[in-house]
Amino acid sequence: MIDNRHYTVSEITEMFNVEDKTVRKWINEGKLFAVQLAGTTIRIPESELQYFYRRSQARGWKE
Repeated sequence: MIDNRHYTVSEITEMFNVEDKTVRKWINEGKLFAVQLAGTTIRIPESELQYFYRRSQARGWKE
């Protein structure tokens, strides 16, 4: 079964203990894939979040 959970930028900031601008920077730099919905609404799929977390741990990314 595929998990279709998507997270908001605010939820990601809480998980990683970073500011909103940091999460948006990750997205803009292509480090974190996000889906843009209507207007400025952004969602991050759970599968991408898990992939990002594993990569960030291996590479020591913070900001």
